[in-house]
Amino acid sequence: MTNIFLDTLSGTRKQTPPVWLMRQAGRYLPEYRQVRASEPDFISFCLNPEKAVEVTLQPIDKFNFDAAIIFSDILLVPWAMNRNVRFIPGQGPVLNPLNSVDDLNENDTDQIKNRLAPVAEALTLCRSRLSNDKALIGFSGAPWTIITYMLEGQSSRDFPTARKWMWDNDRQFDMLLDIVTTATIEFLILQAQAGADVLMLFDSWASAVPAHFRQRVVFKPVQRIIETLRGRGIVQPVIGFPKGIGEGLLAYCDQTPVDGVGLDHGVDIAWAAKNLPDHITLQGNLDPLSLIAGGPLMHRAIDHILEAVADRSHIFNLGHGITPETPEPHVHDLMAQIQGRAS
Repeated sequence: MTNIFLDTLSGTRKQTPPVWLMRQAGRYLPEYRQVRASEPDFISFCLNPEKAVEVTLQPIDKFNFDAAIIFSDILLVPWAMNRNVRFIPGQGPVLNPLNSVDDLNENDTDQIKNRLAPVAEALTLCRSRLSNDKALIGFSGAPWTIITYMLEGQSSRDFPTARKWMWDNDRQFDMLLDIVTTATIEFLILQAQAGADVLMLFDSWASAVPAHFRQRVVFKPVQRIIETLRGRGIVQPVIGFPKGIGEGLLAYCDQTPVDGVGLDHGVDIAWAAKNLPDHITLQGNLDPLSLIAGGPLMHRAIDHILEAVADRSHIFNLGHGITPETPEPHVHDLMAQIQGRAS
């Protein structure tokens, strides 16, 4: 059975691209909200394999996307490292801020496989229930993005504590980067061995890294992660998503061995199609808010993306996660618009 998603990631151009949407299992779906309400907190929800699989498959059943992404969260890694991650309604994620690398126990990264075993169980169960023509994506946050939460203790607009560490605490910052990169590698290996067909690295806050720090903070950790995966027998393709780095995509694609690169909606996809290496599959990059607007404007935006990447391998996606306000009929319309261009 042909898997259009994996074929595309291997560099094969398809007349109709594979489609999935970031956060496709989420609050815009009433059936997701119903399952979510059955768990007392978000971490418990993520670590319940049966419920994680149920919501992972909901958008596949409803929209026939070409890939499922396991329902999980990038903050499970710091949770497993005993940073007291919790999600507060109306506020978002909160962690115990890290004051020093000495606050981390040497055994914290050793606990990744044990504490995150429910994610592996969910992947294995999901792969068994997912048809072979659908890909299953496992993921982790990229090290810099995880570090921002660990140092700030929450999300932030400009990440002053994390950036100050880069400037003032060279040795401490490099030690932390090494620890988090190691934890990320272990989590991705766990997912690959459990049944993930593809691995994705979300660097959601890459835009906050000063340009001259990118190689050290953004590129080198991704290079190390993928090279270590390959050295340990993990062959699954890797998609990187360094959100918001603009022209830095050129260096990212040149210096990291990613198979695909996610493009946020601020990237001119025609520029990306022309300038990024041909061997890298592009993913993206419809503005998530266009799905709320819907109609002819959304159709034209979809057509623009598809025309820009007509000569290279491409996975259709959003430029960031789908929003809770998105009307379901607009998602059906998006799928119809993409598939209708091939008829």
